[in-house]
This record gives sequence, structure tokens and C-alpha cells, in this order.
Amino acid sequence: MYFASSETFCLIYKIEKLFVKYKNLTIRQISNLLKEQYSINEIELAVNYLLVDRGIIVRDDYWNKESVYRYVDYEYYHDSAVTRQYYSFNVDDNKNKKFLLISDTHIGNTELENYNMIQNIYNFSLQQGVTKCFHMGDIFSRLIDNFPREDDVSKLFNLFGEYYPNIDEIKTYGLIGNHDENINGFFDKIPIPYIYDLRQLTRYSRNFYVIPRNKWEATFSNVKIHFSHRLYLNWVVNSKIINSLDEISKDNIFCENKYNVLISGHLHKGFIYNYVYDNKDQLLLGVPSATNINKNGVVGYIVSLNYDNQENISHMDITLLLCDSNNKISEGETITWNFKEKNKSLKKLF
Repeated sequence: MYFASSETFCLIYKIEKLFVKYKNLTIRQISNLLKEQYSINEIELAVNYLLVDRGIIVRDDYWNKESVYRYVDYEYYHDSAVTRQYYSFNVDDNKNKKFLLISDTHIGNTELENYNMIQNIYNFSLQQGVTKCFHMGDIFSRLIDNFPREDDVSKLFNLFGEYYPNIDEIKTYGLIGNHDENINGFFDKIPIPYIYDLRQLTRYSRNFYVIPRNKWEATFSNVKIHFSHRLYLNWVVNSKIINSLDEISKDNIFCENKYNVLISGHLHKGFIYNYVYDNKDQLLLGVPSATNINKNGVVGYIVSLNYDNQENISHMDITLLLCDSNNKISEGETITWNFKEKNKSLKKLF
């Protein structure tokens, strides 16, 4: 449970009144309305309390613009699945974009977790001009108890706050993985109180935003990308561990042809695979685990989306990030995927 001081509760009350009056506000607008009496950090903490602990506002994120927080007028929806699972990400311009893809950091598992590796991945990506990171889930490792104690969760959160990279220039958006569900209280488990809402991780790392679900989508001009934790196969085999790309075929792919690219984590090893679905050329991209499993191997990708003069995406470059035994990150092969021409067959397991 997050315990706010009396001064913070006073600020929370003032900000709630602003939301009731203005409905939609950014952090900067709140600061201006409060005549800058409070620091941005104080305002962010108060807003996070209204978002997570009270569930009376939701947040809309943008690629370049500041996040907008919206007051939910209908009180029946306050602190409900409507607000706790809401997420919106909007691509607000048609300029070249570069982002980092990582997955399955498994914080809390001492055999897997590698904080130096993660920090070095971020530092390397920053040098390459990356401004966004999409974490494909399993931020943490599963707690043994299906009803985790607050002390256990607090230890994980404190590890995250101390060791997860917090770089102002890179905003990270993290999906809920199947291990994270054990903490966040999703799906078939008895609902766990909101104190375990993983969106509160922003309090521990101000540039890390949790997407409170295990899949979402975003449209980049003419390209629609589906992000998910698990490999996007049909419901019977969606948790299957793929040992060979020969096990993937169009017979067990379950997707809609509206997606151009489907990105997932979960399998710990990376892969890239293309196929034709309903006469449409589509790409599956599996993101490797950024843990000790992949030392001396591929630990993530830097993806570049390149726009043409008509402000449509012409091609996507996927650059492999390699990690050696000393946690040094280097650039590996770059694979290009063309959205305007027929692509050659791609079938690689990293």
C-alpha cells in the first residue's frame, strides 16, 4: 500500500478538484494551474495516486506529446476494470522512429536477472538515438505464493526501483507477462487488491509506464503492429514453447489480417518469421529475454521505422543487440522488412 503524507494528500485533493473541473490535464498544465507551488515529481506522485489507488483517472500516451490524464465522470467506473485495465497509445506524427524491444527481464529470479545487462542495453540504445522502449512482459519472476504477501511484492518493487534503468530520454512501456499476472491479479485468480497494481511502478522509476494488459496494438501510419507477451498463436497453443521455427505454420497461426507485424516475448529466445495470411505478407517477431539465458547471444532489438515522402512507412530495420560474457552490448545483423514490396522468406531463430 502506498502511504502518502498529509502534505501529499492535500496536493492530491487539489489536483482531484482540478480534474473535476477541467476533465483532461497534462502534468505541465496541472503545474501551471497550481502556479508551480509544487515540483513536477510531487505532482507526478499525486497523479499516480489518483490513477492507481483511486482509479478515477486514466492516461492517454503519445509518441511525442505529453501524456494526457482524463477524469472518468461516471463514478460507477471508478477503481473498476474500466480504469484499471485502460490503456491508450497514440502515434501523433509521421516522422522516422526508433525504439528498443526487450522482454522477460525476470527481476526477482537470481539465476536469470542481470541488471548490468539491462543498463548497458539502455545506454547503448540511448547512443543510437532511441527514445522509446517496449518491454514485452515478465518484468518480474513469478512469486511462489498465488496470493503474494505485501512484503514479497515490496521487495520486488524495491529491486526494480534500485536497479531498473531510469533514463529521462527513454520512456519504457511494459506489458503484463504471465509471471507478472501472479502479482497483478489478472485472469483466473481471485482479484488481488489494487495495492498490487503494477502501474504503481512509475513511483519507483518515473520513466517506466505499465500497460495494464498482456497485449495491445498501435498504428504507425500505414502499418499496424500487434504487441503481446505470448506468441500470437491460436488459443490452444498460445503458451507453447517453440523449439524450432518449423513448428510454426499458417495452420496454427490465429490472427487478423489487419496486422502487418506481430511482436511477442515469452519464449526467451528471439526469432523472426514471415508468412502469408489471407494474401497478406505478415511478420512475426519474437523478442529474446534480457537475462543470463542469452549472454553471448541476442538480448534485444532496435527497430527503426522509416517513412517515405508520402508519410507512409516504407520499410522497417530490425537491428540485433548482442551481449558478451562481460555484459558489453554491441550491434549485430540488421534485417530489413519492406512494406511496399514482396519480401524474401525470413526464418531465423536467435
